Amino acid sequence: MYRIKEILKDILVSYEFYFSVSLIYFELFFHFMRFDFNVTDTLTIVLFSICFGVVIGIVASLLRKKGRVIYTVIVSILIYLYFIAQLIYNYVFNSYLSISGVGEMTNQAVDFRVVVFHAIIAKLPVVLLWLIPLLFYIIIGRKILSDERHKLTVYLFQLLYVVIFGFYIYLFLFANDSGYNSGLSLISSYDSVDKSIEKLGVMESAFLDAEYGVKRLLGLDKETGDFARNTGYRPDEVKKADDLIEKGTRSDADKGTPTDVAEKITEEVTTEEVIDTSPNVLNIDFDKVNETAGSESITAISDYLKTAQPTNKNEYTGMFEGYNLIFIVAEGFDGYVIDPTRTPTLYKMAHQGFCFNNFYTPLWYGSTSGGEYADLVGLMPRNGGYLSMKRAGDIQGSLPFTLGNQAKRNGYNVFAFHDNSYSYYNRNITHPLLGYDNWTGIGNGLPYESYDNGKPIWPQSDLLMEENTFELYKDKEPFHTYYLTVSGHLEYNFGGNAMSMRHKDLVDDLPYGDETKAYVACQYELELMLDALLSDLKKEGISEHTVIALVADHIPYNSKTVVDELAGKSLDSTFEWHKNTFILYCDGMDRVSVNKVAMSLDVLPTISNLMGFDYDSRLLAGQDILSDNEGLVIFNDGSFMTDSCRFNASTGEVTGNMDQDYIDYYMDVVKNKKNVSDAILTNNYYKYIEEYIPNGQD
Repeated sequence: MYRIKEILKDILVSYEFYFSVSLIYFELFFHFMRFDFNVTDTLTIVLFSICFGVVIGIVASLLRKKGRVIYTVIVSILIYLYFIAQLIYNYVFNSYLSISGVGEMTNQAVDFRVVVFHAIIAKLPVVLLWLIPLLFYIIIGRKILSDERHKLTVYLFQLLYVVIFGFYIYLFLFANDSGYNSGLSLISSYDSVDKSIEKLGVMESAFLDAEYGVKRLLGLDKETGDFARNTGYRPDEVKKADDLIEKGTRSDADKGTPTDVAEKITEEVTTEEVIDTSPNVLNIDFDKVNETAGSESITAISDYLKTAQPTNKNEYTGMFEGYNLIFIVAEGFDGYVIDPTRTPTLYKMAHQGFCFNNFYTPLWYGSTSGGEYADLVGLMPRNGGYLSMKRAGDIQGSLPFTLGNQAKRNGYNVFAFHDNSYSYYNRNITHPLLGYDNWTGIGNGLPYESYDNGKPIWPQSDLLMEENTFELYKDKEPFHTYYLTVSGHLEYNFGGNAMSMRHKDLVDDLPYGDETKAYVACQYELELMLDALLSDLKKEGISEHTVIALVADHIPYNSKTVVDELAGKSLDSTFEWHKNTFILYCDGMDRVSVNKVAMSLDVLPTISNLMGFDYDSRLLAGQDILSDNEGLVIFNDGSFMTDSCRFNASTGEVTGNMDQDYIDYYMDVVKNKKNVSDAILTNNYYKYIEEYIPNGQD
C-alpha cells in the first residue's frame, strides 16, 4: 500500500501529469463549446490528450530545473495560443485552422485583423479561463512539481506505455469504426480538419495536419485514388428532373445565336424537335491516358472516372449557344436579402429567369477562396492542408473546364475584374490559369474610390467597378466577363463598412438588428451594379443575347443571426443556413422553375451545358441541374441532401424514408467526389486529357 501511495504521489507531481490534465482541460472545454456530447468522441479525445501530455511531459523531465521551467512556460503558452487561434478562427470563419495551410492564410490574417479583435473580445471569458493551467504552473506548479529526473527504467516504461496506449486508442477507434467520417477513417486518410477536430480533438488534428504538411513538403501528398467501390446500386426509384422542373414556354428567340433566331422566326416548323439525350461526355481514351502517364495515381483516377455516372444532354443543351456570358461571384451574398421593393433588379432576375428554388451554397474551407474555387473550377475544395485555388496556382495546374478557358476555345473575348487587390489570394497567378489573362483589379488597372485623405475606402464599390469596365467589353462580342465583387464583405456595421454607411438611410426602418441592417445596406451596392449592368446591356441592344449568372462565394458565415433575421426564423446550421439563390437570367426569356436540390458545384456544368460547350460531366464534382440526374448537395462536413432525403454526418441522422442501400450509395458518391477532386488537382490530371477536348472554333 505504501508503494502504491508513493507511485501515485510521483505521478501527481510529474510534468507528464500536468500536461495531460492541461490538455484534457483545453480539449473538453473546446469540444463541449462546439459539439454535442458523444461518448466515443469524448473518450477518444481524453485518451489522445493523455498520450500527448505524457510525451510532452517526458521532454520536460529530461531538462535541468531552469530549462524545465522555461520549456514548460513556452509550451504551455503555445498550447494556449493554438487553442485560442482555433476558437477565434472558428468564430470568424465557421471552420477550423489548418497548420499545414496556415502560410496561405496571410491575406486573411491581415484583412480580418479588426474582425479577429472583435472575436477575441466576444470570447474574452474563454480566453481568460484558458489561462488557468499556465497561471497554475507559474504560481504553484513549478514549486510543487518534481525537479528530479526519472530513472532510465521509468523513461523506458513511459515510452512503452505511450506505444501500448497509442495502440489501445487505435483498437478503441477500430471497435467504434462507423466507416463514414469515423475517427479511424480520419486518421488513415486525413482530409478534413473540421471533422478531425470534432472526432479526434485539437491536438491529434494538429499532429495529423503537421504530418500531412511534411508529406506535402516532400512531394508525397499526391492522392492515390482511394475511391469507394459501390456495388452498382442505382436509386432508380427517386424522382427525376422532369418531375422537378416546371417548364415555361420558351419562344424560339430563347435558343441559339442571334442569327439562328432570325432564321427560326421566319421558318415554319412542321416536325417535332428531336432532343439529344446522349451522355454529356468527351471521347477520352482512358487506357491511353494511363499508358502515357505511367502513374498508379493517374490510373486509379481514370479507372474511377470511366465508371462514374455522367449527366445526359437535355432540351436546354445549347439554349444559350453563342450568347455573351457575364458571370458574377458575389461576396457574402445571401438570397434572403432579395426584396421586390428594396432590390427590384435582383428580384426580377431571380424570378424571371431560371428559378432554382432549392439551391445551396455550402461553406468551404478558405471562405472566399474555397467558394470561388467551387464556383469556377467545379471541384470540391480540400478541407484543410492547403487552399485548393492556391495549390492550382503553385503547380500551374491545367483547368480546361473553367468558363474562361471554355469560352476562349469557343472564340470568345474574355475579361475578368475584381474591385479589391488583384493579387489577393495570389489571384494574379491563379486566374490566368482559369482563362482570365486580362485579370484586372485594384493595383493593376482598376481605379479605386478613396476618402478625402486619399485612403482607399473599404469595401470598394461594385457599382463603380461596373461603370469603369463595361466600355472595355461591350462591343467585343461574343464576350465572357467575370466579375468578383467585394461590396458585400464583412464586417457588417455602420462604423467601418463604407458600403453599409453609404446606404444606411435605406435600412433605418427595417425591423432588424444593426448588424443585419448593415448587411442589407452593403448588399444594396450589388443591386445598383446589376441595375446599371442591365441598363447598359439594353442600351447597347445586346441584353437579349447576354446571359447573366450570379452565385455567392459563401453565405455571411460569421453571423447566423443575420440570415435568421432575414429568413424570419431560426435555421438549422447544417442544411438550411446554407440555402441561397443562384441567378441565371437572360432578358426576354420565360421563367423556368426548378425544384430540384442543387449546389454551387453544379453551376459550372449547368452553364457549360446551356452554352453548348464541349465538356465531360464525369470530370466535375457537380452536375448539370437541368439534367435527369437526381439532385445532390454536399456540405463541407460530409453531410448531404438529395431530392429524397438528408443525411447529417455529425449525428448520423437520416431525414426521409429511404432504405440503407440508398444512404450507402450516396455516402460512396460523396466520398468519391471529394477524393477525386483532391486527386485531379494534386496529380494535375486534366493535363493528360487536354488532347481529347474539342476546339469549339473548329
